[in-house]
Amino acid sequence: MSGHSVFDVSGKRGYVTGGGSGLGRAIALGMAEAGAAVMVSDINQEAAREVAEEIRVQHGEARSLAIDVSQKDQVEKLIQTTTEELGGLDFAFNNAGILKLGKPEDISQSDWQEELNIDLTGVFLCCQTAGRYMIDHGGGKIVNTASISGLVVNSGLTYSTAKAGVIQLTRVLAMRWARHGVYVNCFSPGYIRTGMTAPHLTRPEVEKEMLRQTPLRRLGEPRDLVGAALFLASPASDFVTGQNIIVDGGVTLT
Repeated sequence: MSGHSVFDVSGKRGYVTGGGSGLGRAIALGMAEAGAAVMVSDINQEAAREVAEEIRVQHGEARSLAIDVSQKDQVEKLIQTTTEELGGLDFAFNNAGILKLGKPEDISQSDWQEELNIDLTGVFLCCQTAGRYMIDHGGGKIVNTASISGLVVNSGLTYSTAKAGVIQLTRVLAMRWARHGVYVNCFSPGYIRTGMTAPHLTRPEVEKEMLRQTPLRRLGEPRDLVGAALFLASPASDFVTGQNIIVDGGVTLT
């Protein structure tokens, strides 16, 4: 028996930033497996190329492109390349991000600005550029990666500030662009085991505390986000916009 048609993304075209590893890789693979053509974008050119090749080996359609999402001209290149090589832009996953941890009193201005440039400004630039294209071409679906750190105090100051900004950015754009058929949503992962979080899990007591806070008593894996991603990119979410879907194993219940 085939899957339900409302989750069908066959023939849809779009990109995933930060697609070379972690959540982005899982989303790119999941979208391709569901029938979409994917532009895998990452600042690491080789990582993006490897994921695109992995998709093609599995008989999916994918391209790769190295860009820095904090640079407007490179974001514009991403949209142009995606639409030219894949034939359009039906979905946009704005997932690229970094995480730095430090005491608030010790954060340098340069570190503060670097993280905001990627985690918030980068999401804005991608939304703006993708949204402009979608407004002119009949609509589409934008999905931003936020975090439970935008809802609760559990992480670095800059990261939490940026992710709270992503949630509100999503809501404002959803309201402004609804009349154009442009859907804007985000999801907030909880404690997920990825390359970005791995350096912070080297101390057993850190992982133990994360498990204690998670009612399901396990850390998430990147594949745990694929269902939410597919839902938000597919016709299944055609009456959903401006929402933040929390995928955290129950952390924010307490």
